[in-house]
Amino acid sequence: MESRPPLHAITSLPAPPSQHASSAAAAVSSINAAPKPPVFAKMEVLVREMQDADTGIPIRSQKLFLTSIPSAFMGYDLIEWIMERLDVEDSEAIHLASLLCQFGYFFPVGESRSLVVKDDSSLYRFQTPYYWPSQNHSADTTDYAIYLTKRLARNKQKHGLEDYEAETYAKLKKGLQHKWDFVTMQAEEQVRLAKERKKGDKIVTDSQERAYWRVYRPPQGFTNCLEMAPVPDKTNMANRVRKKTLENAKQEMEFLSKGLDRTRSKVSVISEALITHSEVFSEYDPFLFMPNPSNPWISDEEDFWMFNDNYADQPTESRMRRWGISFLELISDPLGVTEFTSYLRKEYSHENIRFWQAVNGLRYGAASSMNEAVESIYDEFLKPGAPCEINIDGKTMEETQVQRKQPTRYTYDLASEHVYELLLKKDCYPRFLRSEDYKNLAATAVIPSTKKQRFFHLKSGPGKKKISTSATTSNSLALVLATPQPIKRHGSDEHQTQGSKALSDAGGSSSNSGGVHLGSTPTPPLSSSKGDCEQPY
Repeated sequence: MESRPPLHAITSLPAPPSQHASSAAAAVSSINAAPKPPVFAKMEVLVREMQDADTGIPIRSQKLFLTSIPSAFMGYDLIEWIMERLDVEDSEAIHLASLLCQFGYFFPVGESRSLVVKDDSSLYRFQTPYYWPSQNHSADTTDYAIYLTKRLARNKQKHGLEDYEAETYAKLKKGLQHKWDFVTMQAEEQVRLAKERKKGDKIVTDSQERAYWRVYRPPQGFTNCLEMAPVPDKTNMANRVRKKTLENAKQEMEFLSKGLDRTRSKVSVISEALITHSEVFSEYDPFLFMPNPSNPWISDEEDFWMFNDNYADQPTESRMRRWGISFLELISDPLGVTEFTSYLRKEYSHENIRFWQAVNGLRYGAASSMNEAVESIYDEFLKPGAPCEINIDGKTMEETQVQRKQPTRYTYDLASEHVYELLLKKDCYPRFLRSEDYKNLAATAVIPSTKKQRFFHLKSGPGKKKISTSATTSNSLALVLATPQPIKRHGSDEHQTQGSKALSDAGGSSSNSGGVHLGSTPTPPLSSSKGDCEQPY
């Protein structure tokens, strides 16, 4: 009887250890092999139940295009067995069967493109247990080069290389140039031995070999089921862990003690704060609410920019309501800072906001004038008898004096925080919201009218008469001359009062011109007296 060559002699699969070396190999593998992941043990228990002769999947010789395939089973037999054994639906059973196939526990016969189980009469065979992933053997690069070279030597229509395999073959040929003759010789020998086998055995061997390399050398972009997660090895963890010293214990105690003083908020409290913030600021979000007036990025109207200019004549109603939300919203608006400073000037406490602005200018100013700015701020706001001396406690003053000896951008941060939190935010800001100035601003606030944008300019009627441009211009000019124009408001109410007095003094001259008033020139700011502060820093 003719003896068959072993499987590794006609394929590129790694050869199992011989019997006389099995004990030595087992001893080496027990020392060097990685621990078996628990998922492999669970899958192998299920695969062994599938192979049971009585309760497992029906395994018998099947026909594949008039060729007998020994020890094969069909796809729908596998899916039906999993559904009955695990009590799952067909979709879940197909997914589990495909995962077992991708891990290399069985392979499709004749199918070479993918490792997917189909619920039909396609044939499958169980992989040899030696090639299961739990054996922890790595695929050799030389064997893979022999496999690709052997496929190139055979029928290209049936055994041709895919695109990723052709790229890998070119890289291997370049990297293994020193032993490429050996690779070619082995591939030719395996092709010669494979020709002597039966057709059914050749189909099984080709499918087994291709499925093996599909598992261990998957295409780029496909999931590699055998890729191990980068987790530490728990078997040798005891030898790697360093013993804690007294210094390590001190560092850990210091870290934990700092954690005790760290403020922690409940998720419920944070969620309520976020909900409240969203409810307050939702009307100012142009994605949620249509801005009033219309959005200039959509409607080509410039009213929005005019009403929300940094130095507009009068604030809008929405702008005023935003000032009342928080002090940060007020000082973030240049017009709000202007009105707030005018109010503080009337209250003889505007040196606080000026000092805070000067410190911000120092923090973000040029480095070349930093030392000069530090001394200038000290002479104007902190020096005893300064023209705009601010009121801070003695401890803050002492620390500021120490910082001033080595001037930096942050020399006056402590004093600025004291003025911001205690004087401006908690004292001046609430008084400003209760003041008559704020109420007058709110009463005279502008409410922009909403105009509905017309996308299609259609005629209103068939017989509408066109009006000439010259007539329209003359009528508009006459209407402007007949209507008294409002006085433009710049700065505080005090400036507006002065402008009104100047207008009343010039009333005779304006009446002589027919009662027409075309606006007034803004009055300059009041000159500061000896006891008052100078202009803003």
